[in-house]
Amino acid sequence: EHDEDDRYITEAVFDEHHFDVRIHFVNNRDELFAHLKSRVNGKQDNPSLILLNYHTMPSNAVDIIRELKSNQAYREIPVVVLSGSINREVIAECYAAGAASFIQKPVLSKETDEKILRFFHYWFRTVELPQN
Repeated sequence: EHDEDDRYITEAVFDEHHFDVRIHFVNNRDELFAHLKSRVNGKQDNPSLILLNYHTMPSNAVDIIRELKSNQAYREIPVVVLSGSINREVIAECYAAGAASFIQKPVLSKETDEKILRFFHYWFRTVELPQN
């Protein structure tokens, strides 16, 4: 996530609701793959989940998902795409590439907090993810 406000909201929700999850933010595709490669080289487990902003320059989420899913080391990591807009073709393309979920970022602050909270409850308290 490159947007500082979105990073702040994400971290605030994690802190406020005591999610026991480590967050690592990257700004773009190159930083993501450098981070993943460093984890593999350091013999660390892959992340349990990747949250991916659809508009990740210079690539978009579909390109990144395809690259992740074509790599044996990363293909099992669930990828959730976040976007400020809804375009049915884009959504279908993300799922076809291997996204686990596609979520529209809400506009209003209270709505944002509630939607993010529901999302985190689902992924970090309901779903069984690989342990790191």
